[in-house]
Amino acid sequence: MHHPRPWLRYVEASDLDNPAFDFDGLEVENAAGDKLGDVNGFILDADTGRPYYVVVDSKGWFKTKHYLIPIGHARLDAGRRVLAADLTRDQIKKFPGFDLGKFEKWTDEDIERFNRETADACCVDVVVVSTEPATSWTGWAHYRQPDWWQSNYYLPSRAGAAGCAR
Repeated sequence: MHHPRPWLRYVEASDLDNPAFDFDGLEVENAAGDKLGDVNGFILDADTGRPYYVVVDSKGWFKTKHYLIPIGHARLDAGRRVLAADLTRDQIKKFPGFDLGKFEKWTDEDIERFNRETADACCVDVVVVSTEPATSWTGWAHYRQPDWWQSNYYLPSRAGAAGCAR
């Protein structure tokens, strides 16, 4: 696979190993209770299991079938069995679309453009202070590791050769 970030992987929610909780098809809602779609998977670091984005199946209300929510904007509400996003539907409508079939071909420029467009839509009042390009993931609060995520949810050994970057 040619990918500028070989460590960056799309992982289907059904491939995560969490015996206490099933992410596959988990509903995604915002604070107003608007249904935003269902969890389809995650974009994560294949070596560490650290997530960067939740891949959401929009069920047709968004401009493309899938879109990405930065992981720092999502929290797990296990009691209600939903993934709660701190974003409005209007903010998400401004997100760039996400095509699963084209993700592996993204260049550094594609990743940087996508990250900046997403930040412009969801973090309009936040100034990113970083000397690194937007592909570095540093200085971006919306990529903070959520307290509900366990790095052992993703086991590279379950994914064979495609699961490990090295």
